[in-house]
Amino acid sequence: MEAFGSWVLNRTEALQAAVNKAVCFTGQARHPEHVAALGFGAAAGLLDAEQEKILREELEHLRGRAFFVTGRPRRFEVDGISLLGVAFGVRSEQSYELEKWCKDILTRSLSELASDLWQQGLARLALVVLGEKNLSIRPAELAVVAAAKGVGSSSQALDEEAWLATVQPCALENASGFDAVRLAAFDILSRRLGQVRLSSPTIEDLIALLRNVSRAFKRWPYEDEPRTSRSVKARWEVENEYHVQSLLWAILAPVFSDVDDEENLPSIGHAHPRADLAVPSLRTLIEVKYMRRPGQAGFKAVMDEIAADTGLYLSRSKEFDSIIAFIWDDCAQTEQHHELETGIEQLKGVSAAIVLPRPSHMTRKDKQ
Repeated sequence: MEAFGSWVLNRTEALQAAVNKAVCFTGQARHPEHVAALGFGAAAGLLDAEQEKILREELEHLRGRAFFVTGRPRRFEVDGISLLGVAFGVRSEQSYELEKWCKDILTRSLSELASDLWQQGLARLALVVLGEKNLSIRPAELAVVAAAKGVGSSSQALDEEAWLATVQPCALENASGFDAVRLAAFDILSRRLGQVRLSSPTIEDLIALLRNVSRAFKRWPYEDEPRTSRSVKARWEVENEYHVQSLLWAILAPVFSDVDDEENLPSIGHAHPRADLAVPSLRTLIEVKYMRRPGQAGFKAVMDEIAADTGLYLSRSKEFDSIIAFIWDDCAQTEQHHELETGIEQLKGVSAAIVLPRPSHMTRKDKQ
């Protein structure tokens, strides 16, 4: 259990200590749990030559033992963590005989673990370690952690299922090692929140990408002096909505192949609405605003404009049902952005509101 938790959470020192403990065991014979600890050490690449020799000998000894004996309580046969650790050890040996023996054990174990989702998931994962294909892993948290370690695969659906499981309150599971897996899954998925799946981006990915636009300004040219002797001073000013639209186009076009600018929408009377940017595959429009006026007057004007846009753009269009508001705040009133975003997001049809303040290093000389 100690070795499994350390492997799951990438705690190298703790895993090495568990390996050393298994190696230094002085009883009559090492238990399957000791062999599993060595297996997890092998999976992490921690074993030295002597420890690899001990693992090899212990696997052969384990293979010579009888399991599933009638009338004898099951132990190793239904201990998913030990089964997984032993499978890692077997994989490291690259022995056909050991692999066949281990797969036979796992196949029989699965038939006895049908009512235990956690133990069954560990046993199925052990089979994946040994090369079995097309096996689904549950719970989702285990699949996510395993995929992050290069064993099996995850998916957006599994990621979402695992994330909900890790952030929602739940009763403490009476399952050894499950708490470590949930913690590892939370860490893995929380690091992905700002990442976009390039193969099949969703509206959540689009929103996450737009929320991170501020990071692009770390390398945004805004020079006091030329960077080289052969160049001129560069200042990429953002002066109006068209500049903001160009910025967003440069960021979104490589990710969303169907992004379009100046999207013409169905006419309403004498009005001919035209959205700033559109992502038809996500049925989403992006409306850009440039806020020059400070204080509540500027916030109210932007709110009124976006409210009018949502009513105009979504009232007739059958292709779009969502709007993302992206506002450049040229006054950098960051202390009031949360209130503005919250207010805009209460408007019907608005999926998200993002306010980007003018970066501090882009101070206008005429306003100093």
